[in-house]
Amino acid sequence: MSVGKTLRLRRLLGKGRTLVVPLDHGLVAGPLDGIEDPVALVKLIAQSDADAVLVTPGVLEQVAGELGNLAVILRVDGCNSVRGGGAMHQFASVAHALEMGADAVIVNATIGGGQESVELLKLGQVAEEARRWGMPLVAEMLSQRMLSNHLDFTGQGTDPLPPEAAQDIALASRIGAEMGADIIKTRYSGDVESFRRTVAATGRPVMVAGGPRRDLSLRPLLAMVDECLSAGAEGIIFGRQVWQHPRPAAVLAALAAMVHEDASVAQALAVAEERQFVASP
Repeated sequence: MSVGKTLRLRRLLGKGRTLVVPLDHGLVAGPLDGIEDPVALVKLIAQSDADAVLVTPGVLEQVAGELGNLAVILRVDGCNSVRGGGAMHQFASVAHALEMGADAVIVNATIGGGQESVELLKLGQVAEEARRWGMPLVAEMLSQRMLSNHLDFTGQGTDPLPPEAAQDIALASRIGAEMGADIIKTRYSGDVESFRRTVAATGRPVMVAGGPRRDLSLRPLLAMVDECLSAGAEGIIFGRQVWQHPRPAAVLAALAAMVHEDASVAQALAVAEERQFVASP
């Protein structure tokens, strides 16, 4: 591993486990509730114990002055929207990400659909490019039959992951690692034992995406986080679960307590309750 990659990964994984807040959703879905003002949102995140944000090049230019100590994962693929669809193509180079000061880049690859070979080829090409430049690569690995849930931007979250999700997650995660990703971003299967096997077989750090907003109650969300961490996940990447909640600062405090301090669900709920009485930035 190159010195550059080692140092950048230390920025992301230096605390042992990592809390990332993504706000790249506007690339696909536009100004969703919660990310209308990315500058104000990043300012709030920077004042929490989160470790990194996941953003697009355009948003990074807007929020650079508010990042504080946050690491940056830069989205370098897209080229579709909720109105169109199709494969996600690389639109920015790894060299450009370096020029912008990113600590890692991220691309999607969806298995099981008509665009599978296109997106996996992209993943392999970006992995080669990232290896050459010493840039960590995060691969967001999903399956076609998971997308109706994952891309639910309605705020209702009524469509659950399919029963086959555990097998899809294991397959997609291993493919991402095989193709050269340093970190895998995927969804939680809903079962601790199957997810533990997935994490062990992936051979790379696995971070769990939050998916669509479902319930304003924190307890079910924190219970899921507890299961993910128990299964060996090295971090969580929660966007809508944070910035679509009425009290995002309280959610961030609870998540950080679990990720960084091994807090129990009850302890994290107490942290959130305490934080909600502190004026948000």
